[in-house]
Amino acid sequence: MAQHSNGDAYDRTGSVFMIPTDKSVSYLDALQNGIQALPLYSARNGKKYQGVTATDNYLPPLELMRFFTSFGVNHFNAQAKIKGYNWADSVVYKQDISTLLPRLQGEVWIGVFIGNYDKGGHKASLYFKYYPGYEGESQKEEKKWIMPAFNTTNLMEMSGQEYGTMFDQDSLTVTVDIPQGVKNLKLRYLTTGHGGWGGGDEFVPKQNEIFVDGKRVYHFIPWREDCATYRFLNPASGNFGNGLSSSDLSRSNWCPGTITLPVEVPLPDLKPGKHTFQVAIPLGKPEGGSFSAWNVSGTLIGDKE
Repeated sequence: MAQHSNGDAYDRTGSVFMIPTDKSVSYLDALQNGIQALPLYSARNGKKYQGVTATDNYLPPLELMRFFTSFGVNHFNAQAKIKGYNWADSVVYKQDISTLLPRLQGEVWIGVFIGNYDKGGHKASLYFKYYPGYEGESQKEEKKWIMPAFNTTNLMEMSGQEYGTMFDQDSLTVTVDIPQGVKNLKLRYLTTGHGGWGGGDEFVPKQNEIFVDGKRVYHFIPWREDCATYRFLNPASGNFGNGLSSSDLSRSNWCPGTITLPVEVPLPDLKPGKHTFQVAIPLGKPEGGSFSAWNVSGTLIGDKE
């Protein structure tokens, strides 16, 4: 995917996603009829979150790629002339999503989201490239079971969909039913922290924990320390008196102008039947009018016998 600013100077959350339509309710219903069409997730903090977890009759959007726009690439290049800095014309994001290919067969709905923006926003072009096997290589079709279980990225932000703040008093919890004949399960987990001030979760390392049926199966601190690598993508980034640019700062698993890769959590002992997944993150406290949130998505992938 290629993207550039068409007037927005800031770094925004982006997502490429597929909308599952194999249940009676889908994200398409919300896009066509309003956010109230989505099932509600009730959190302990008293808020209700629209369409973030799988239910018996709904699947959340399947995230194909998480990306982050840079600070104003292209639109602000001419306004930010710095000796020795040759700004890029656009940001190009590339990711191998072969593991999700079985869910992309036939006719599917694909969307691109970029968060709340200034006048002009962004322009993006999305391409999928399919490569045949090597010459003479036999292609054995793999039978896969793929189910998006949760996705807290508020793709309908402008329609009032809640931000992922349910972690302040509880974990995000979803119960899924794994069908018979599915084995070798794994969870494809994507996570990024947000809250763009000094004490916000964008800039404070926070441990993510994943539980299955009450047992912790994975934990890590998602963090990126390489953001300065992408300085030439960020002409509108703010500069500080100590020589750092805002785009240089380390963040909770993302940098302006990059993609965020998923982690794969192996679940080899998980058997068919109902199982409860929980994601726990120590969400930071609000400060003034600012608040922290986490965009997490999880997709279960298994082999079908």
